[in-house]
Amino acid sequence: MAFVLLGFALESSSGCSYEEVLSSTIYEPLGLSMTSLTKPNHSQGAIPDGENDWHTDFGKYEATGGIYSTSSDMSVLARAILTHKLLDEATTNAWFAPRSYSSSLEFAYGMPWEIFRTTSLLQDSQRSQTIVSKAGNVRGYASRFVLFPEYGVGLTVLVAGDGRALTWIEEEILKTALPKVEEIARQQVCEKYTGTYAASPGTVINSSVDLEVQGSSGLVVTSWISNGTNFQDTFATLWKMESGTKGPCRVQLTPSRIWRGLSDEVWHAQVVTESLPNTVLNTNLVEDIDPFLYASRAIEEFVFQHNEEGDVIGVELPALRITLRKKTTKKAHPGPRTRGQKLLEVQHSAKH
Repeated sequence: MAFVLLGFALESSSGCSYEEVLSSTIYEPLGLSMTSLTKPNHSQGAIPDGENDWHTDFGKYEATGGIYSTSSDMSVLARAILTHKLLDEATTNAWFAPRSYSSSLEFAYGMPWEIFRTTSLLQDSQRSQTIVSKAGNVRGYASRFVLFPEYGVGLTVLVAGDGRALTWIEEEILKTALPKVEEIARQQVCEKYTGTYAASPGTVINSSVDLEVQGSSGLVVTSWISNGTNFQDTFATLWKMESGTKGPCRVQLTPSRIWRGLSDEVWHAQVVTESLPNTVLNTNLVEDIDPFLYASRAIEEFVFQHNEEGDVIGVELPALRITLRKKTTKKAHPGPRTRGQKLLEVQHSAKH
């Protein structure tokens, strides 16, 4: 009923029919030539045996899911959503956010999304994956539209016939494709960010950062020297003193999704303990961003600098008043990260 009312509201506010609204805002801008509320020619359709809704006129219920389309057109729609052609990035991210939670820790409700969180898709990592999806079905047909915002990829499954096939198809595709997508993402991180970053030749400052990709840990810093000092240990110690945490830890960079102009990409560092305490709230929840300042600049801020081709050519550490230039690129290291090693882990973002 909610979608029926939404369809009526769109018609009332626009002065156009529901299909005219869809056509002017989605079909035409994206070139979705095979998507419509009007039934296409039989030769263009997959019509299953038995009872089905191929011929059904949904009338006032058309806003609930009476659209004819193809997997190709749905792929175009997925790309448009993920690349912010329909809505800007901030609005899209807000659209993907849960609106209410279910009794399950792995499922939440969005508008209009069904949102899943799972750790079962990556064999060598317990990092959770967020799946933003929308399922639908009528007699003889079933579909699911799936987006992975973290990777910038999507999946559309359209089934004519036994709807039980939908679950099997999507399960097999996700289990096969997602590890490959993760592998590609790691390789992209390796090619773009890894290497040795050092002070420019001719300077007397002994400052450098070494980055590597190490298995499921992502991009890690194996060395962080500031003017001859092991700043990796210094930073971890400061953070642990502030938070009261103990034991082995890693320093991890997370992308802020903030760009300064077209070339500077802002990331933030945080310290994460290697083992969780045996408490109710036993998570590595980041409660404070940029708690340490030096001369009014956040020590945690890392700014990767890009050239016109999009390659990373350096990293600026604003608090330390230095920009380190990229000297070499390193290969990915497939092995697991040594537990307890103090390292700088950079998790890749969907935006590569």
